[in-house]
Amino acid sequence: MESKRGMNRRDFLWSIGSMSSMALLSGVGFAFDDKKLAHGNARLSAAWMPKGDTSFTLFKKMIEQATDFSWLKSGDRILIKLALNSGNAYPATSDPWALDCLLKVLKEHGATKIYVGDQSGVRNVYWTSQGQVRGTSRAFAQSSGLLAVIEKNGASPVFFEERGYPAYFETVPAGEHHWKQPLRITSFVNEVDHIIYLPRLGSHGFADLTSGMKIGVGFLREDSRKLFHQGGENYYAMYEEVNEVPEIKSRLRLSVTSGRSVMTLIGPDAGHIVEPESAPIFASENLLAHEIFAYAFLQYTRDTMTPKDLVDTALGGNLWDVQKNRTVRNRNFLKYVWNLPESEVPELPVFQAGDIYRHPAILNYIRLNQQQDVRFSVLELNQNTDAQARRYLQGQLKV
Repeated sequence: MESKRGMNRRDFLWSIGSMSSMALLSGVGFAFDDKKLAHGNARLSAAWMPKGDTSFTLFKKMIEQATDFSWLKSGDRILIKLALNSGNAYPATSDPWALDCLLKVLKEHGATKIYVGDQSGVRNVYWTSQGQVRGTSRAFAQSSGLLAVIEKNGASPVFFEERGYPAYFETVPAGEHHWKQPLRITSFVNEVDHIIYLPRLGSHGFADLTSGMKIGVGFLREDSRKLFHQGGENYYAMYEEVNEVPEIKSRLRLSVTSGRSVMTLIGPDAGHIVEPESAPIFASENLLAHEIFAYAFLQYTRDTMTPKDLVDTALGGNLWDVQKNRTVRNRNFLKYVWNLPESEVPELPVFQAGDIYRHPAILNYIRLNQQQDVRFSVLELNQNTDAQARRYLQGQLKV
């Protein structure tokens, strides 16, 4: 919705409404109040890029509208947390172009010690206390094109499993949580001052959406990943709660996403891919705002760019049906990685997005962070040329 007052004519402000968490749970819609919400609890900055465009200037402006970098001091150490579940090319992983732009922006703002990395998914990279069983995150960073970008920009690559099995420590999420045992996360988080998430925007075969909330799983050691895949109905909440451990939450400054290419079904490593004619790049200091905007655009690409009769025999047939078959796929996953019998893997509930605010991970974030109001603003730096997308997103976001 265009703001009539106090805005540059090239900028557009959407105020994402105010409603209590209780109203959210009972399905009551948003109340819209432009004066009240223009200075809401958080802001998300978004820009629209024509297909094939790689404008650093637009990316930089988008980032600088999302944060003022007041948190960055001389000599601070920054970790850019990638989405590197496999070695497949973007959008199965973070966008190398976005990483290149982000590194340049950080250096322009005085960053001198930047680390970039992840620990890939256990299907592809699995280490034990005895050492490597299969795969390396470094090799996947290379094959996906991300390692070359890291090295070209003078940043330091870090792959958590390379630090050794003991280089993880026990911690728990703040507040009431769903983890029956402490999480084991990489000790590298205690060696940096700031964390920036650079997720992919796309579908996830178990979680439905993979974005900022899901990316934290890469901090976990293999045994903790096993626990959360056995979480059953708590699976969604447990991956969101990785972001709630004090060592991560106190350092998370920004989440940044490129939607130039989107995997609309299955994922994270393979699925149906689309390239929007007008693609969003967006960032926010607020993880909830970032997650909701990402989910809204994923739904748009699903509803308008993904055929309902889409079939891929390699992935199991009709992808819309495969997308719902999460318990079977999770059990197969756990059998492959840890040789667990079905009896040790509870049912994994299927969330099909209708109201994106009802996704279990989003609801869990609201609960843990005691969000009395879900409220944020979306600042568009340029107008989306796709009018259909604009209307669709405003409907999903309940503008």
